[in-house]
Amino acid sequence: MDFMADRFLDGRAFWLLNILDDFNREGLAIEVDFSLPACRVVRGLEQVMKWRGRPEAIRMDNGPEYVSYTLVSWAEKQGIALNFAIVSPCAARSVGSTQSSPQ
Repeated sequence: MDFMADRFLDGRAFWLLNILDDFNREGLAIEVDFSLPACRVVRGLEQVMKWRGRPEAIRMDNGPEYVSYTLVSWAEKQGIALNFAIVSPCAARSVGSTQSSPQ
């Protein structure tokens, strides 16, 4: 799972939650709104589980969007491990520049 944020020209921020399959990088769901609380994240995950079954684990960064009682308790009840990847800003910049450089 990954959160992204952007702004409209008038300054209003909006959020995107991308749920991806790590194995084949398939986009499974995208939630877009001005606010995406944990209950919306859980709802998106439950919808994906209806289509694809229960995952063994969910990989995500350790941002505040994911460190919520609602999400953690839901995952525990489902028997899903939450794997928090620690991403440093320097590593993210280097990956982005590598991906965008011509080969």
